[in-house]
Amino acid sequence: MKISFSALAISLLASSVVAMPAAAKSASKSASSTKPPGAMSTGNSGPSAAGTCSQAVQDLAAGISANIADQRNEVAAVTAVGDVLGEVPMNPVTFAASKASLLDFVNKGIAIRENNQKIAPPGNGAIAGLAIVANAQQAEFNLTNSLTGDAATDNATVATLKMDFNGGIEQNMKNLAAATGNCTMPAAAAARIKMMLR
Repeated sequence: MKISFSALAISLLASSVVAMPAAAKSASKSASSTKPPGAMSTGNSGPSAAGTCSQAVQDLAAGISANIADQRNEVAAVTAVGDVLGEVPMNPVTFAASKASLLDFVNKGIAIRENNQKIAPPGNGAIAGLAIVANAQQAEFNLTNSLTGDAATDNATVATLKMDFNGGIEQNMKNLAAATGNCTMPAAAAARIKMMLR
């Protein structure tokens, strides 16, 4: 039987159109599975990326939330330092106490973040953001230690610290979203974090 060239072309075109969705689906599936090493789990030990967050991710999310709560305390503490600096005359004893309180919160924040870096599952999305927080905390520690009780120089430092602490809160909110971005937090764990962030 003789088939015309145009009939053959139509037949080939039709068969390729039918095969294309399957091939595209297969290619898409294989492309989605070729993630860089370490990024496969993104901290979720379950087989499905949209599955329940592993205990390690839940612990990390709680740790980041604890760091945010501490950063809010840092904002309150540095505001108190600014209030003391605004007193006339400024009370050196009150200043020393308010500075010590601020430094305590700064050191707590550093300890919490260090622990978060230790417990972060390999490939978790928050790892890079935790490094950003680490660098910021070192600068905040140095600025806090530089406070002398002289309003002429300390007021600018207090303003910088307020801005830095608020920036740290914003970064840690991003870290929290990144930490849990590839899984679903169980209701009880999500409720605990919500309470911590109030």
